[in-house]
Amino acid sequence: MKATQLYLYHGTNVVIDEPHWNMGSSHRDFGQCFYTTHSRDMASDWANKRSVLYPVVNCYVVNFKNLGSGTLKVKRFKADAEWAEFVYNNRYNRHYHRPDYDIIIGPLADKALSEQLAKARRDGKTFDEIAPLIQYDRFHDMQVCFCSDYALTLLKRIG
Repeated sequence: MKATQLYLYHGTNVVIDEPHWNMGSSHRDFGQCFYTTHSRDMASDWANKRSVLYPVVNCYVVNFKNLGSGTLKVKRFKADAEWAEFVYNNRYNRHYHRPDYDIIIGPLADKALSEQLAKARRDGKTFDEIAPLIQYDRFHDMQVCFCSDYALTLLKRIG
């Protein structure tokens, strides 16, 4: 039997009943999106980075039965050259216009990403050569980013 619900978490310093995709920075891994994860631990880490005194882990459920007849544009990444180039463009290319996705799923790059990308790009390496140098947190796995109003209608805050 297939699961019809997925639980996702967002760590911050406030309760977010109605998330918005366009409130955060546009220069993050996947651009301006509402970032979630299936890992409560990762969300807790995010919340503690935002606020030592009042960390909040928001819990949401996505009910796949409510997908309706619309078509979601979903981009799923693995840690490879395509992912490295996409993250690079979102973080550092001020003229980059991210493709129009509703949901983006992929690894969370580690803190040394900018150093690895800068060093590799300075040395004239391709993204195929850069990708193996980038470390990502396999324990926490994937981030799930909601990039449109339509995608956010799938989320319901439950805690």
